[in-house]
Amino acid sequence: MIQRKSLGDLLADTPQMIVDLAKAEVEHLKQEVAGKAKGLGVGAALLAAAGFFAIFLFAWLLYAGFEGLNVVFAPWLSALIVSGVLLVIVAILALIGLGSIKKNKDFDDLEAVDSIKDDVNMVKGLGHAADGTSPLDDLPSATSTSGATTPRTNGDLR
Repeated sequence: MIQRKSLGDLLADTPQMIVDLAKAEVEHLKQEVAGKAKGLGVGAALLAAAGFFAIFLFAWLLYAGFEGLNVVFAPWLSALIVSGVLLVIVAILALIGLGSIKKNKDFDDLEAVDSIKDDVNMVKGLGHAADGTSPLDDLPSATSTSGATTPRTNGDLR
């Protein structure tokens, strides 16, 4: 049989539970922001690499133009081929870097912020997220001994 706490014990535990909840929410927010920052760092590093190769591209294009003016075919043609390869590398790195930055730049959709808003609404007595959803939606579904999920009925917390 499950031992239940008395109302007095529950009220005494409430301040510590609120502090623990706040700490857990802050830790969750830190982890989400760290993940976003890592994605931004990767994108910035790839853009820096693209800039590095762009410098060499510019040098090769100058060399190709110089050789093209001095010699009619062979040297400038080979320099243009090298410049074309460098251009492809720069384009690939820049597109991947920009994609990573666009993917990670939006900090509006952090789960931790939504969870904190839910907690504040619950403390204010506005109900779960003040949007009419059931608090049971956040609970993992119970599994039976066979491993299959069992449907919950209204008020069933299993």
